[in-house]
Amino acid sequence: MAVRKIAVTLPEELFEMVERLRQIEHRSRSEVFQEALRRYFGEPVYEPTEQERRLLDEALAAVEQHPEAGRPWAVVRDELLAE
Repeated sequence: MAVRKIAVTLPEELFEMVERLRQIEHRSRSEVFQEALRRYFGEPVYEPTEQERRLLDEALAAVEQHPEAGRPWAVVRDELLAE
């Protein structure tokens, strides 16, 4: 997939909202903007359940405490797809 880099100017309060969201959801700015645009244009967007969000937060906290316990995303993805 081809990508293009753009610059966007935002009011300070909107920028702060984006920053808070990306920190809470552990996502990049690009991911936040891509999802916002997909929603704007009516494309379906996956929304994790509260349980999935809680499990993700717990997993990220565990990796922060014990980085050696982390597993590569490719391995985790393959396990999830096999279910």
